[in-house]
Amino acid sequence: MRCITENRKQLRKKRGIVKIVSIVIICVICLYALQYVPTPLSAPSAPSVKGSAPQTIGQIQSKISELGVSLQSQASSAVDSLKPKSTATREELYKYALKIVNDDRAAKGIPPVTLSNTPSAQEHADDMLKLQYFSHWNSNGLKPYVTYTMLGGRGDVRENISYVVAHCFSGNCYANAFDLFKEIKDSEYNMVYQDASSGWGHRDNILDPNHTNVNFGIAFDNNRFYFVEHFENNIISWHAAKLVGSELHLSGSLPASYSLSQILVYTDPSPVTLTTNDLDGRAPYNLGHYDSGTLAGIMAPKLSPGYYYPECSTDKIEIQSNNEKNCIDYTTFENRGNAASEMDMIVNVSKWMGSGIHTIYIQLKKANGDETSSSSLTLEYLK
Repeated sequence: MRCITENRKQLRKKRGIVKIVSIVIICVICLYALQYVPTPLSAPSAPSVKGSAPQTIGQIQSKISELGVSLQSQASSAVDSLKPKSTATREELYKYALKIVNDDRAAKGIPPVTLSNTPSAQEHADDMLKLQYFSHWNSNGLKPYVTYTMLGGRGDVRENISYVVAHCFSGNCYANAFDLFKEIKDSEYNMVYQDASSGWGHRDNILDPNHTNVNFGIAFDNNRFYFVEHFENNIISWHAAKLVGSELHLSGSLPASYSLSQILVYTDPSPVTLTTNDLDGRAPYNLGHYDSGTLAGIMAPKLSPGYYYPECSTDKIEIQSNNEKNCIDYTTFENRGNAASEMDMIVNVSKWMGSGIHTIYIQLKKANGDETSSSSLTLEYLK
């Protein structure tokens, strides 16, 4: 009887050990399965339970302990990736952005651009962040070239914009969660090498050999990062570019290889204040691109005595733009500069000072015959 009792006790003890081992194995399997649950964390492989089980409970406990330490380490690493990154000054970010841009230009054999002091890109980035929108227009209803003139820019300007939205475990991300240098590099890369959906317009802007300068806009909070590029053509060295009443005075020096071709006048509707819903939800503000406005007139060089421009209507001449013929207002100018490389003129622009706003584009001709826009000046905002 004693032997039978002792055998039953040993059997119950063995069964208890088997239960414990089974429970532990099930726990290990569950931990192993966790690596397939969609989550930003990646769990390491659990100890294999295929075939014979570990021989002792101590071995299993050791494996579980190692797994726990590994999971804790990866969780800590993931959390650390969302904690505040080291901050950088705006000047350091501008300097880095300039290097990335010039690296892309150098790769194509294009001369570098230098950093401009005009704050037009930064003002746009700040405005987008403040109102949480994404558009080439700003909340004052102005396009980039208008803001550029308002803030003292006297060249021709073309804008690129991009933004990133953060995705975090909770509704609010850590402050400064963005790696600012990485976001600048990634934004630039996408605009140069992954721009097919935009017809490669961002890439062509970055790689335009006529650009001489660039100013940047960088704005961010816990959830959004905005990056703005304003590429400038500063070809004319300006002495004066001002509007007094209805008389426009333009005076400056041109590089030896350039000559003045013509001055085109474009018009835009009078600006109105725009809301976030307007900018993100209504055309043309949400289309992802902008134009120069509507062609309204031309300032052409004054012809020699006895020669006249053929008119399509009174005080209008016909020009072709975008493969279309346009009968538009015109006036002539006389360049009083002392040399071919000097520009000095006063032009009456009263016929374009009605409703809306008006931007002039000064076209220069290169020695090889190619033309480029050297300035985009919005008359109503010339100081």
